[in-house]
Amino acid sequence: MLLLALDTTTAAGSAALWRDGLVEEQPGDAARTHAERLPGELAALLARHGATVADVTGYAVASGPGSFTGLRVGIATIQGLALVHERHVHPVGTLDLLAHEAARAADAAAGTTIVAWMEAYRGEIFAARFRIRAASPLEPSGTRRRGGAIVDRLDAPCVAAPEPLADAWARAGDGGATIVIGDGVTRTRATLEAAFGRDASLREPGPLAGTLASLAAAAPDAGVRPHAIVPIYVRRPDAELARDRAAVRPTA
Repeated sequence: MLLLALDTTTAAGSAALWRDGLVEEQPGDAARTHAERLPGELAALLARHGATVADVTGYAVASGPGSFTGLRVGIATIQGLALVHERHVHPVGTLDLLAHEAARAADAAAGTTIVAWMEAYRGEIFAARFRIRAASPLEPSGTRRRGGAIVDRLDAPCVAAPEPLADAWARAGDGGATIVIGDGVTRTRATLEAAFGRDASLREPGPLAGTLASLAAAAPDAGVRPHAIVPIYVRRPDAELARDRAAVRPTA
């Protein structure tokens, strides 16, 4: 099985190649847009390992939330590549990816609560809350196996102001270990520490494409046809909001 995985939900994003185990995970260049880098970046990744698009047996893509433009470019790229050779695609929500990435930590034991916490801009956060039901085995490096944990979602993806959401989820917790992970941690660190306490583990994530590839490899029957991918926007696009405002604007 040769899997190609792509995450474009953040400015940098990442890509990964999987063949019976992770072959390479490549972080993106945040200084260039996804539209500038794709699909050439994926072709270069394949070429480094002597493969082409024709050799890929399956794809995986982060399905959001995240940057609207990045999300659309990434999904469209994977859809196009998958259509060429009639391959299936395994879409995984970005907040779910963050939860599984956090579950790889050596201290992420069963019962740990994970809060996936992404920057949504406009003073808001994309977030979801999870709990580890079963931790994955430890690797010799001291981290846990990618995609090996069983993680249950406690709260569905949402977009909200960080302070009230962090307070509500801290009150809803059971007092056990908590990991907060995502690119929204840096801006809201003081808010998170006030809500969850200084014992909570606050983490910026690394590239997510390797975790995405491992989850897809572990569930080969979960792939869908390219046209069936449904982006997870959580918040409505600006264009739709602008149309709604224009529709209700009083006329002279």
